[in-house]
Amino acid sequence: MEVASDFVSGNLSVITLPLMSYLIVVLFFAYWLTAAVYVYSVGEVEFKQGSFLPNIVWAKETRYILWYFLFGLFWVFSFFICQQQMIIACMTVQWYFSGQEENSDAPGSVGLFKSIKWGMWYHAGTVAFGSFLIAVVTMIRVVFEYLVKQYEASGAKENPVMKAIFCCIRGMLYLLDQYVKFISKSAFIQTAIHNSSFCESAINSFYLIIRHAGRFTSAGSIGFIMMFLGKGTIMSTSAYLTILLIKSVHPDVSQPFLPAFLVAMAAYVVASLFLSIFSFSCTTILHCFIMAEDSPGCQVVSPKGLQAFLDSQDGNNAKPKASKKDTAEANAVE
Repeated sequence: MEVASDFVSGNLSVITLPLMSYLIVVLFFAYWLTAAVYVYSVGEVEFKQGSFLPNIVWAKETRYILWYFLFGLFWVFSFFICQQQMIIACMTVQWYFSGQEENSDAPGSVGLFKSIKWGMWYHAGTVAFGSFLIAVVTMIRVVFEYLVKQYEASGAKENPVMKAIFCCIRGMLYLLDQYVKFISKSAFIQTAIHNSSFCESAINSFYLIIRHAGRFTSAGSIGFIMMFLGKGTIMSTSAYLTILLIKSVHPDVSQPFLPAFLVAMAAYVVASLFLSIFSFSCTTILHCFIMAEDSPGCQVVSPKGLQAFLDSQDGNNAKPKASKKDTAEANAVE
C-alpha cells in the first residue's frame, strides 16, 4: 500500500477516474431506466377491483425483451467498471516501467489520456469480453433467485431439503462470481503488461498466482485490512462530524443518528470508489514486480517499499526450506 500511495501521489489525475465512471454510470442508468419504463408499459392493462394500481399483462416477447434489457444493464455496468480497472492498470504499468518512482528518466511518460487510449482503443475487446463473463455470471445468479422466488411462491418454501440445496447452489454461484471477477482483474493487468488477449492473459495470471501464491496471499490480506480500516475510519469520522454539526446548528433535533447513518452510507460509497484505486494499483505493482523478477536481464528497479516487504516474505518462506535441507544433510552424515 505504501508503493500504491507513491503511485497515486505522483499521478493525481488517476483520482478523477472514479468520478468519471460514476457520472457515466448514473447517466446511463437514467437512460436505461427511461427505456425500461417504456418497455414495461408494453402490454394489456387490466384493472382489478380494490386495487390502486393496474396490472400489465405482458406477451412472451415483452418478457424476453425485459430480460435482455436487464442483461444489457449488467454488461454495460461491468464494462464501465472493468474499463476503469484497465485504465488504472495501464497507468500503473507505465509508472512502474518508466522509472517514475525514482523521479528520473521519463517525465510525462505516464498519462491519463494515454491510458484511456490504451483501454478504449487497443484493449476494448478484452474489456468487453471480461465484462461479458461477469455479466453472464450475474445474470445466472439473478435467474436463480427468480426461480427460487417462484418456487417459494408455489407454497413449498418450508421444505428443508430444498432450502439446503438452494443455499449450496447460492454459495457456489457466489464463489463463481468472485472467481470470475478476480481472474478478470488479473487478466486486465497482464494485458496492460504484455499487450495480450483476454484468454492468454487470464491463463498467464492464473499460473503466475499459483507460482507466487504466498506473495499474493500476503499482499491481498494486508490490502484487505487496510481497505477495511480506511473505509471504517472514513465512515465513522463522517458520521461523528455529522452528529456534531447537527447538534451545533440544530440543537432542537433530538435524534441525529438517522442523518448520520445516511451520511455514513454515502461516505462508504465514496471511500469504496477512491480506495479501490489503491487496492488495484497495489495488485498491479505486484504483478509488475514479479514479471520483472522472472524476466532474465530486466533492469527495472523495484520500488523500495515493495522490495523491503517482499524480501521479508521471501526470507520467511526460505526458513522452512533451509531447515529441511539441514535435516537431510544431518541424516546423510549419520
